[in-house]
Amino acid sequence: MREKILEIENLSTSFKTERGIMKAVDGVSFHVEKGEILGLVGESGCGKSVTSQSILRLYDEKYTAEYEGRILFDGCDLLTLGEKEMRKIRGHEISMIFQDALSSLNPVFTVGNQIMEPLLIHQKLSKEEARKKAVELLTLVGIPMPEKRVEQYPHELSGGMRQRVMIAIALACRPKLLIADEPTTALDVTVQAQIMDLILSLNKKLSMGVILITHDLSVVAETCSRVAVMYLGQIVEEGSVFEIFDSPSHPYTKGLIQSIPRMAGERARRLYMIPGTVPLLNQIPSGCRFAPRCPYVLSACRKRTQELLETGAGGHRVRCMRFAELETKEAAPVRAAGEECGV
Repeated sequence: MREKILEIENLSTSFKTERGIMKAVDGVSFHVEKGEILGLVGESGCGKSVTSQSILRLYDEKYTAEYEGRILFDGCDLLTLGEKEMRKIRGHEISMIFQDALSSLNPVFTVGNQIMEPLLIHQKLSKEEARKKAVELLTLVGIPMPEKRVEQYPHELSGGMRQRVMIAIALACRPKLLIADEPTTALDVTVQAQIMDLILSLNKKLSMGVILITHDLSVVAETCSRVAVMYLGQIVEEGSVFEIFDSPSHPYTKGLIQSIPRMAGERARRLYMIPGTVPLLNQIPSGCRFAPRCPYVLSACRKRTQELLETGAGGHRVRCMRFAELETKEAAPVRAAGEECGV
């Protein structure tokens, strides 16, 4: 087993709103080992991005957000650090690639200035040294004519180039942990493949841990060693990529995998769709949070909150009382997909 660089223990993130306190992340626990890629998957609204941004404590803790639990990075609990200490970690030891590069990059500064910023702050380089390093980073991420691009503004670059600039900024200080929050959003499939190949290459070259947040399960199957599945602020299943895809033990995981389109030439079937949508944070159901959408639901599921259970060796965990039946494919649906679940 490799060294753990990040251990999240019972993390909860709550927001103060006009409707009261809303808990977007509720008791999440997982770890990331040095050099591994952990996939964090789930539908929109399940808490993936909130979890990742909570690691860096990016929300306003004075007026907006409140954290509970522990975030251990290299043995240090990040939730106990002051803002000054956190600034030394953000962009230096832990970096993040955000979803939308155009809105994340500052339109009034050149991309070179934005790559140089973490180098000037964290590594105390001179402007000349930082500019030279920025050109090297643009070359590393595969941008042609880096000496020219370093002087350009974000709007002068294509979507793929902007995303590569975001990666260059994230990698400027050679972080130990990279959080990639849907790094290929809104890019065409060719550029998506190039970006993912780049992240994989840098992961091996720098031996950094990666948290890959994505909706694309085919990317997870090809790139990740372990997977954590989130639903409505909780981890519902976690395990190796082989366990998750070969024998999913939670109905939600099973539904996500069944929703993957098949390649041409495979046996034709109707694409599965998980019934319903992710509820709002002020409408969280009692008992199992997935019960209103689950085809395997029992009356007990709506009455009892299920904890994450270890299902065997290898750290496989699942939050479902029927996991043993689902693993062996013996569980029978108690209602058709799309049918409302009775009380």
